[in-house]
Amino acid sequence: MALAMPRIAANSAKRARTRARLTDAALRLMSERGINATSVSEIAAEAELANGTFYLYFHDKAEIVAVVCQAVTRAMHDDMSSTRLSLDDGAARVAFGTQQFIEIAAAEPVWGRLLVSAFTEFAAVKEDIAHYMRLDVALGIEQGRFPEPLDEFVIDAHLAILRAGVIARLDGAGPDVSARAAEYQLRILGMSVAEARDVRSAIERD
Repeated sequence: MALAMPRIAANSAKRARTRARLTDAALRLMSERGINATSVSEIAAEAELANGTFYLYFHDKAEIVAVVCQAVTRAMHDDMSSTRLSLDDGAARVAFGTQQFIEIAAAEPVWGRLLVSAFTEFAAVKEDIAHYMRLDVALGIEQGRFPEPLDEFVIDAHLAILRAGVIARLDGAGPDVSARAAEYQLRILGMSVAEARDVRSAIERD
């Protein structure tokens, strides 16, 4: 039995490498062409694997899309989570999260283009992104920073602004876009122009 362990470990490592090749290929192709315009056979070819190999690792295209997009979303949030969670003010968290998400997407355009496509084509991806937003908005409401209730219309409006900000940055707009997007989100939540700009300025100072 002891002699079998290295073989098992080797097989496990090989599976992990092959799965990574497929997900990396999917990320590249989907970011360039969009999710719906990318086929399973194209992903396999990009990964230099047989078409049938794909189905040894993923049930269908929807599964690899979910895996890739969720990994990207979580990586982006992990990148900014320590700073975001250090902020006590819910309004500051909303603004910071929006600004950083847009700027990370602009700095990593492969990720950014993929998420822009996924926003409209896959509800699960939107839900992953909205999850963090709901937490920050709920904190702001609890603190009395936002008079507006937390409902899905508000979240959808926030996501639309976030997507528009990512698109603008990918199209060459300057970094002021992310700050303006954050300000607009705070105003949707019921803050005055002056209050929203105060939050924005405080984040920029920090």
